[in-house]
Amino acid sequence: MNIKALLKALKLRKFATTLLLLQLALTLGLVVNTVLLSLDASKKLNNPLRFDVDNLVVAQLLPTSGDYRETDYYHAITKKDLKKLTELDGVISVAQYNQLPIQNGGWNGNFKDDNTPDDVILDKDLDTVPIFYSSHIGLSNLGVDIVQGRALTKDDDMTQDYYAGKRDEIEPNIVITESLAKAVYPDESALGKLSNHGRIVGIAKDFMVNPRWQGRSKYFAVFGNFMFAQADFTQSYVLHVMPGQVKNIIEKVEETILAVQPERDIINIYSMKDRHNRFFSQESGLAKLFTTLCILMILVTIVSSFAHAHFHISQQRKYIGIRRALGATKKDIMIYVFSENWLMSIFACILGIGSTIAINILLSQVITIEKPDIELYFMAVAVIFVSGTIATWLPAYKTTKISPVIATHTL
Repeated sequence: MNIKALLKALKLRKFATTLLLLQLALTLGLVVNTVLLSLDASKKLNNPLRFDVDNLVVAQLLPTSGDYRETDYYHAITKKDLKKLTELDGVISVAQYNQLPIQNGGWNGNFKDDNTPDDVILDKDLDTVPIFYSSHIGLSNLGVDIVQGRALTKDDDMTQDYYAGKRDEIEPNIVITESLAKAVYPDESALGKLSNHGRIVGIAKDFMVNPRWQGRSKYFAVFGNFMFAQADFTQSYVLHVMPGQVKNIIEKVEETILAVQPERDIINIYSMKDRHNRFFSQESGLAKLFTTLCILMILVTIVSSFAHAHFHISQQRKYIGIRRALGATKKDIMIYVFSENWLMSIFACILGIGSTIAINILLSQVITIEKPDIELYFMAVAVIFVSGTIATWLPAYKTTKISPVIATHTL
């Protein structure tokens, strides 16, 4: 293989060579970042959520009747809803929630020990701790266990006192997650401590509250026993069902709720698994888009490599004929054709480092994406070399059919 001769041949076709080099480099950058996006989306979707996601059904509704502005009426209808939904075959338990896990934003607040001075600056992740209000079965309904202390009970319900105007007299009992307990009380037990949200009576097993948050904060949660009554806000019921009953229960929920009180808009009824999938729909959609674009770029690159090799061979018939006449074997000719493609691929891989980093930086401006590593880059390089070799095979094979006699007649 004569590198000097190959470089001279490429130099004679500057425009076509430059375009192919840029295309190969861009394809390389797309391949690397597409794999990063796909791995990231897969990791997020398969990351353990630590609660019974597969057997939970969510119903979200909005009252439309003015009667719901009466607190007692609101509570009475809610209790009837829960009773009727619990009676459905296949339902284990049902609870209402002020917000749901796997969401951005929501009912958040700072969390600290009640003796913490007001001028103390809290860790950033303790400023936005999700606060959940549900019944005494709120945690067990999600499939979350208590690991220390006790669960909330009916006696911990602060709803009546709250709406009776005794808000300032209430010292609620609450349950917090393990990670939150360790964050606020790293060197001692959190049980029995008085926080700014109430007395801690139990520590719950960590579960995924916001999968997008980083570090320990994604497991932060506070649970209190309280049935809110806000007619202008969406109500959320979560049904814990027996395995295999999700689809069956979803079909019955709307009818059951409206039979209790028809003046409600049923916003949505879906499985918690679907909620999780939709939560990462942006990441999954972007990964699919880039995968499609990457496949198209590889196909276009194959076509371009084929056209480039075919055109080169048509321009080199005299040279190839001379080489054949001088004793070059078919194998020598094929290696010569392949060598030009491999040389182009080497140059493209060098340029590809820049395109990979550039695309990664651009994506990082709008989404969270990991930095490319060397192993992934070499994998993409292998894809470029293999696709280029496949594209060049047919022109290389046709080159071996050039007769030395016919080729030398053109001299």
